[in-house]
Amino acid sequence: MEILLYGIFVILFLLAIIIVIKIITLKNIAYEKPEILSDKKILTVYYSNGGNTKNVGENLHSLVGGDLKEIELIEKYSKNVFKMSNLIRKQLKTNFLPQIRDIDISNYDIIFIGSPIWNFSISLPIKTFLENNNFKNKTLIPFFTYSGGANKNKIINIFKNFKTKEIKKPLFIFENGIILTKEQIIKWLNNI
Repeated sequence: MEILLYGIFVILFLLAIIIVIKIITLKNIAYEKPEILSDKKILTVYYSNGGNTKNVGENLHSLVGGDLKEIELIEKYSKNVFKMSNLIRKQLKTNFLPQIRDIDISNYDIIFIGSPIWNFSISLPIKTFLENNNFKNKTLIPFFTYSGGANKNKIINIFKNFKTKEIKKPLFIFENGIILTKEQIIKWLNNI
């Protein structure tokens, strides 16, 4: 029994060291606004039901500037997680697109689009946003938050169905890693 407890203690101690090293490494990342964003009109738009995607969107906006807009549903989802999950599963099966308030994207060159991952796909309000707008001369830069599974290739392919000027490498943030959001965003921006 003592050997088992000692082994667990050693594993926890090593995990703590790895986490501290990771935090120190991410905290020391330098940020300089990427050239691709220079002299461009930037919009950061997101849908967030639980607040995680909103957190990422706000942190991203603080780094890249421009305008920040939250997608608003005409008819909001229930705050009851079980009711909401059941409704979303039904809506996903029928390709239902909820109504959202319009967001004018005509004046923007670059659009950061944020969505939570629902059932291995983008959220339905973001699908509506993508369907309702013309991105022909826009650069899209998606970002996602998730707590379960995420079929990243499937999600990226959804964006490829829309005519755009360009789609940049997306950011995926696991919701349990929200504590290092700004640092993760800086690391991602440094590589777009």
